[in-house]
Amino acid sequence: MRFIRFCLFIVTLFLLFNVSYAQDKKIAAGSTAFELKKYDIAYDLYMDLIQKDKLDPMKFPEVYRNGAVSSVKVGEYDEAQNLYAQLSSSNKFNFDDAYNYIQLLVYLGEYKAANKMYDHAVVKSSSDVRMNVLEVYFSDTNMRELKKDSLRFKVELVTFNSEKGDFSPVFYPKGVAFTSTRKKDTETPWLLENANLLPAYIYNDSLKKSFPLKGVLSKKFKGVSFYDTITKKVYFSKKLSKSKSSLNPVGVFIYDLKRKKQIPFPYNDKNAFTSHVHVSKDQRILWFASDREGGYGGIDIWYCTRNGFKWNEPINAGGLINTKGDEMYPFHSKDNLFFTSNGHPGLGGYDVHKALIQDTEVLHVSNVGYPVNTNANDYSLIINSENEEGYIGSNRGDFLDRLFTVKLNDVVIELEGYVYSNVGENNTVSGVRVLVLDEANRVVDSVYTNAIGKFEFDAKPDRNYTFKIGSGDHELLTESYSTVGYSKSEVIEKKFTIKDKTVAYELSVNDLENAGSLDSTKIELKNLNTNQDIAFTTDSTGTIKANLPKDENYQMTVTKLGYDPVIKQISTKDTTGKVLEKLDVRKTMAGISIRLDNIVYDYNKFDLSPNGQAELDTLISFFKENPEVFLKISSHTDARGPAAYNMELSKKRSESCLNYILEKGIPKSRITVQNYGETKLLNKCRDRVECSEELHQINRRTEFIFTFSKK
Repeated sequence: MRFIRFCLFIVTLFLLFNVSYAQDKKIAAGSTAFELKKYDIAYDLYMDLIQKDKLDPMKFPEVYRNGAVSSVKVGEYDEAQNLYAQLSSSNKFNFDDAYNYIQLLVYLGEYKAANKMYDHAVVKSSSDVRMNVLEVYFSDTNMRELKKDSLRFKVELVTFNSEKGDFSPVFYPKGVAFTSTRKKDTETPWLLENANLLPAYIYNDSLKKSFPLKGVLSKKFKGVSFYDTITKKVYFSKKLSKSKSSLNPVGVFIYDLKRKKQIPFPYNDKNAFTSHVHVSKDQRILWFASDREGGYGGIDIWYCTRNGFKWNEPINAGGLINTKGDEMYPFHSKDNLFFTSNGHPGLGGYDVHKALIQDTEVLHVSNVGYPVNTNANDYSLIINSENEEGYIGSNRGDFLDRLFTVKLNDVVIELEGYVYSNVGENNTVSGVRVLVLDEANRVVDSVYTNAIGKFEFDAKPDRNYTFKIGSGDHELLTESYSTVGYSKSEVIEKKFTIKDKTVAYELSVNDLENAGSLDSTKIELKNLNTNQDIAFTTDSTGTIKANLPKDENYQMTVTKLGYDPVIKQISTKDTTGKVLEKLDVRKTMAGISIRLDNIVYDYNKFDLSPNGQAELDTLISFFKENPEVFLKISSHTDARGPAAYNMELSKKRSESCLNYILEKGIPKSRITVQNYGETKLLNKCRDRVECSEELHQINRRTEFIFTFSKK
């Protein structure tokens, strides 16, 4: 009996060993197929292990993880959801799993389930850079912006889809070439990264029919290539090895249609995928996609620059374009590089993005948005730069790949700019130059403001501009302006304020008798060139600080209750740096008169000049602040002309001053007028005495005498 039990034990061990050995063998086979990207084989093996052998996700997380990825690759989305759901309930669930699971749910349009997974602990605790992609999915503002119907694009189904899978369009002579499974007897879905290894067809525009792509294409490879219309060369991809025991790498080959000669791309990598070639229109840059070493993860965009008849070594396009996900299908059009990505924030699946570039320098990257992109896979956008039309592949709707036409509508953002000075109210500045620079710091326009300070600039959408605005009298203003996000033509008004070139002016006001500082002293500056007024009040230290425009003349009036007013002129001409001034003012004494002789006239004139009005304005301010002040106005002429006439002229001069003061609200009861004609000359210029005009003008004056009531 003991011997029988021992035999049964040995048989059980043998069976368990065989079962374990068979499982290990299947796991190894599944892992190998997965690494070789043979996802259809990997899927069958993993499903057998999970469904038949009942492997536990806690003990075999890699089986569930790879099984879920394989399920997505072969289009078994329900199975993929099931595997991710089981894995998410185990402690083996990591951020990569959660990220892929959320991507799948968004791709399927199941946003509620995706939002729930977004709250999973492994997501909330993660600092992975891919969080920025997930955050877009669940940000109402960002997602709403991406989903907004861009009026820049119109997307429609082409008429030559086969309803079995058509994608990867490429411009060709007489039409557009594309990849298709219309004649392929297989249920295994194609892969984005290997799409150009499937049969190729061409749609003839004039015949309105599709035909298999013949000639070198059918003999040398299976798939759509890049056709260089300038050099008559075909860039295509094919497998580099026929080995079944290791990864079959893909490489690029170049066929010269003129010389009937084929050469391999010198930078093919036997351990990597190299494909999706596009050569810039100027023949200077060759773009391609590859998962070679040195990238950011997954498949990256790379480029080579031309060196004579050769290509320089590949350079990664950098972190603005490439991510930890996949970036493929580069297409260079003017100063844009379109590419496909599932690593940048988007609507779900693969989205088309656009990089603004200068040569090979990437300036910024943006999602093209809806309707080019959807929550499904949208990829391989090509644009004819001449007529702004092209094609895109997408599996939107029922997840079957189809081709769509894409038409770009012309969008112009018309900017109406207004340039103001920082001095004065609503003071526009004319004749100011405005330089407009693009993101590469290239000047794209140079305009000048008109008589009302306005300039116009027609901007392109999805651009970042820099305006440099200034003139000899103003400091240079540098300000950014962006049209990113604009999807329709519109007119935008924008205000720019430039600073007058200034001098730092500092004035301290003190009591003449006790040398103490005078706070709350009113300082009024009148620009004698523009008539603009600027007012200040001294602080607790009796000081004002101001930045005054350069090359100007000012009349300054200093007033404080109980102190004599001070009127003086200051200038910022020929002045640099900081100007420091000290002013001592005297307390007003009872019965003291103050004579002001600053208003003079042209010969035989009685109207006030702008300088005369400025003088009166400052006196009026003082008059208003000191109600105990009384004013006597006396006008004088020179000796030329009859005495009676000169007396009448002096009267008119007094009246012009009186009327101006009364208009400012000063009561007439505080003013007296006395006219003297030529009776009180200030110099020797009497009748029949020869004098210069300057000496005569000294006598043509109006004097103001302020009398302060006794306290």
